[in-house]
Amino acid sequence: MEREAGPRIHPGEEGGERSGILKKLREGVYGAVTESRFPSSDYKSSLGVWGGKLTRDSENRLVYDNRGVISRIDRFGDAVLRSFDDHIASDPVALIARHPSWMLRMLVPGTKRYRGNTQEILQNVRRLGLDQYYGQHPQGIEIKRPELYTKGRVLQDIYRADLINSEHLDNQDRFEALGSAARYLAAIHKEHGAVGEVNCGCFIFQKSSNQEVRDPVLNLPTVVFNREKNIGEREKKATDVLDFLMSIGVEEYRRSQDWEQVARALNTALENYQDPAVILLVAAFAKRGRLTLQGDESELNLPDTISTRARPVFSQHNKARLGVKESFSGTLRNLITTKSLEHAFPGD
Repeated sequence: MEREAGPRIHPGEEGGERSGILKKLREGVYGAVTESRFPSSDYKSSLGVWGGKLTRDSENRLVYDNRGVISRIDRFGDAVLRSFDDHIASDPVALIARHPSWMLRMLVPGTKRYRGNTQEILQNVRRLGLDQYYGQHPQGIEIKRPELYTKGRVLQDIYRADLINSEHLDNQDRFEALGSAARYLAAIHKEHGAVGEVNCGCFIFQKSSNQEVRDPVLNLPTVVFNREKNIGEREKKATDVLDFLMSIGVEEYRRSQDWEQVARALNTALENYQDPAVILLVAAFAKRGRLTLQGDESELNLPDTISTRARPVFSQHNKARLGVKESFSGTLRNLITTKSLEHAFPGD
């Protein structure tokens, strides 16, 4: 399960006929595979459900049902689209000249993570210590505590309270919620390891009162790391954190239109995560071009190569799932790099 595509891009904002075509294709695909929404009983949630749909069985149990044709298509398409999410080659021609055998790896890099099938998701659930919330069901995966979904507060919805217009969200302090989510992610990483994908739609708070939300729980972790890829645990954790920072940056900039507030949000997340080794790797990833985005070519000093010219295509999945726009991707990348370096070397 995952957040819906990022905040809507206003017509003409990204400009150009090609951009318009890519936008229509992206929104069409993601609209088709979002089969249901997060079932909050207090307000209309902004969170979509991908890779399956939420249904009730004959005993009124809440189930993530991923058996349908659309769900299978989504899993296949998700793996294809993710192939270039976490890859960057600034000069592929020079790289291939040095290592000719890497030609196929450049053309078909393979995905480092993907939306899992039922058994892979359940393995993720058990590994992350979430057995009390999610479990096996003949139709897919049971949400054992349905009140988590009907009464919980999603971090994404707290950020989008200005769009949702609900008294249940209006007084929630998004920075307090963000700090709580970051501390929880740090605990998950320390006790259980990396998640697979982390964004503002991945944290559900079980309790809320006045301006405070408490007791976060991970949303159903449907994205898994590819076991066929040799990925170290620190790289997996850094991938989670980089995703999270990108998602936070997008949500905060949409909400405030203020880069100082974005910096505050990034500082809040990093201060509460508190793992310098992982944060340093996040900075390294961001500095050299992960995640694959469009519009940050000048900040990365990318040469005019086939790979660079293809970034509008390769970046579409990250653009859709995180909502990073071409107009501010470079600024956001630089800010994440700077803030991560500051928190990797506290006191320097």
